[in-house]
Amino acid sequence: MILPEANYVVDTQGQKVFVQVSVQDWENLIHEIKRMEDLLAFKAKLKEAFREVRQIKRGEIQGVSLSELIDEVTFLPNS
Repeated sequence: MILPEANYVVDTQGQKVFVQVSVQDWENLIHEIKRMEDLLAFKAKLKEAFREVRQIKRGEIQGVSLSELIDEVTFLPNS
């Protein structure tokens, strides 16, 4: 993503206090932030899944069969 052009509002001492960007750039930034949040959530879930696989291999927790997993996923509420 290319950083948007920004205009700065400064106080009487010349310190930047606000940033102005176009509405389109703002919407693009918000969209990109949401996309990154989704990717971070997916990464966290994936790390947890690999952690569970290691625990199953060590016999620390019980795994589930594919049919049990499908049954579990089938009954999840729509988000």
